[in-house]
Amino acid sequence: MTSSLKRSRQFVPTPFDDYEIHGVKEFHEAGVRWCEQVSDREAEFWSLFGHIPGQGLDCIGDFKTRRHAEEIYARITGRRYRRVA
Repeated sequence: MTSSLKRSRQFVPTPFDDYEIHGVKEFHEAGVRWCEQVSDREAEFWSLFGHIPGQGLDCIGDFKTRRHAEEIYARITGRRYRRVA
């Protein structure tokens, strides 16, 4: 077994302890692009995030529809996504 394979088997990242889906909109100004969380009404796309304990959120993927983001969440977790009001 190669040393890099041994190292990769030893390292296990902290698993996600929760997930969130947020509507996102991309903005452009003076040649700069950035994204911000917005309401579903204003969203251009939806992002699925995994929460890492003690670290915050990590984006898993961006999706054209909320439905698709929720489908991927269900595939990962085996549960339906429940929106928090």
